[in-house]
Amino acid sequence: MRQKKAKGRVYHYWARTTPWTRLPDPYSDPDGFMRAMARLQRMGALEDERHRTGTFGGLVADYRRSKHFRETLSNSTRESYDRYLTRLLVAYAAAPLREMTPEDIQRRVLDANEDTPGAADMMLTILRTLYAYARKRHRGLSDWTEGLEYFGNQTEREPWPDDMLQAALTSDNELFRRAVTLALYTGQRPGDVCAMTWGMVAGDMIRVRQQKTKTALEIPMHDNLKAMIDELPRSEEHLFLLSNRRGGPLTREVFLVWCQKFTRKLGMNRTPHGLRKNAAIELFEAGCTSAEVAAITGHKSLAMLEHYGKRRSQPKIARLGMGKWKAKTKGEREN
Repeated sequence: MRQKKAKGRVYHYWARTTPWTRLPDPYSDPDGFMRAMARLQRMGALEDERHRTGTFGGLVADYRRSKHFRETLSNSTRESYDRYLTRLLVAYAAAPLREMTPEDIQRRVLDANEDTPGAADMMLTILRTLYAYARKRHRGLSDWTEGLEYFGNQTEREPWPDDMLQAALTSDNELFRRAVTLALYTGQRPGDVCAMTWGMVAGDMIRVRQQKTKTALEIPMHDNLKAMIDELPRSEEHLFLLSNRRGGPLTREVFLVWCQKFTRKLGMNRTPHGLRKNAAIELFEAGCTSAEVAAITGHKSLAMLEHYGKRRSQPKIARLGMGKWKAKTKGEREN
């Protein structure tokens, strides 16, 4: 309720309607005032329920309160979802769920964001997640993402070219060089790399619990990684392997910016996540099986892992395979 003073009198208004609804004076007509308040409150409750259950804004509010959003998603994924949900609410907050169509999403989400295909693809993924959540709670909803296609432009997450990777591994920026080394030789996501502490190091192993999947891993250290870790400063002020001068952790946001700045100077745009693909490719090219690669990177889906490995070098794999064949033939002759 709001009050306004005009011409020496005080007027009372219900402020949840547009325009505000004037109320009877509570002093001269208390019964009328209470009846009007009760009626408006009932109307407001019905409107809230209609909004909560029947619009995109209400669906998003429900989803943000869900266990899936609050507990199943990792912190980084939840933050990313939150950011894109806010963008989608600008376009669809008051949209009735039953009136949302693929054609409208194509125009207002995909076409409107074609200059940033990565963002458009992420919003389409979130819209599909929301539909899967909504159809279990709203009978008869049509799939508002049916037939829509991803741009599929994921160049930022592509593996780093060999020359660019070597330049990063020998960079004069000490902390950047260490971050790239740790990300490459553990094959972990940027958030997990930045969260690694000295307590996770045990001999020649690094123990990791992935933030996204909660998978626990024990990763043997590559000689290059072991040499780098042996040189890291260690004190009571440096809890994290990648700590700044004040002892705080390197954040994944800063790591992202560093990688983008470094790679753009070399004519490309790459992110820390691409180093995870580099790790998978190196392991495949070394002759590892999918199961062996997954034991290091923590991938649950072998199909996704094979997707990562599509960029492995055919000549290297062929040379490795021929070497095994030659060894087999030599063994047979000796026997």
